[in-house]
Amino acid sequence: MKIVLGTAINTSPTVVFPAGAAITDARAKALAIGSGKAVLPTAGANVIGISGMETDEAVAEGDDIEIQIKDIGKWEAAEAIAIGDELATDATGKAKKAIAGQFIVGVAMTAASAAGTLVQVQITKSGYKS
Repeated sequence: MKIVLGTAINTSPTVVFPAGAAITDARAKALAIGSGKAVLPTAGANVIGISGMETDEAVAEGDDIEIQIKDIGKWEAAEAIAIGDELATDATGKAKKAIAGQFIVGVAMTAASAAGTLVQVQITKSGYKS
C-alpha cells in the first residue's frame, strides 16, 4: 500500500509576488521577476506571467501582485494584434507581436484593433522566436 500525503506540484494558474517597485496601471501587464519581486520587464524578455484584472490599478512597492502563469488570460495590447499572433512583451508590460530574438509569452486568442485593447491570450512561454 502506498500512502501519499500531498503533492509538491502547484496546480494553481497563479502565483503571488511582492512588487519590486511602484507600478501604475498594473492590470493585465506582463511581469518579470527580479530579486524575488515582480517588476516590469524589458522589451522581449522572458516573463513569469501576466497580472490579473483584479490587480489594483496602482501598486505600491512591496504590495502583493497575483500573476497568472498559465492557461488563458487577458493582456493589454501595445499595438494592433491578430488572432494567432505570437506575442512578446514591450518595456511597459503590454503585448506586441513577437519578433526574432524576443521571448514568446503566448498566442493571441482574440484580436486588438489598437493599443490599449485587452486581448485574450493563451500563455505558452514558447521560448525565443527565431
